[in-house]
Amino acid sequence: MPADYFPVSILQNGLKLTTEPPRGLKANIQRSYNNVTEKEFENCVNSDDFKKLLYGLCFFHGVI
Repeated sequence: MPADYFPVSILQNGLKLTTEPPRGLKANIQRSYNNVTEKEFENCVNSDDFKKLLYGLCFFHGVI
């Protein structure tokens, strides 16, 4: 939406990007899991608890 307080020249010269979220709950959960690296799993002391928390977070993110 146009706004009087934002300069038009910045919009005209700027780079515009969009991302479309994946369709479906399974795709959303997989997309969230793909953001976690193997190194982050290895650095965790309580890996079982971390995996449960990560799943809960990814599931919540996918539903929202």
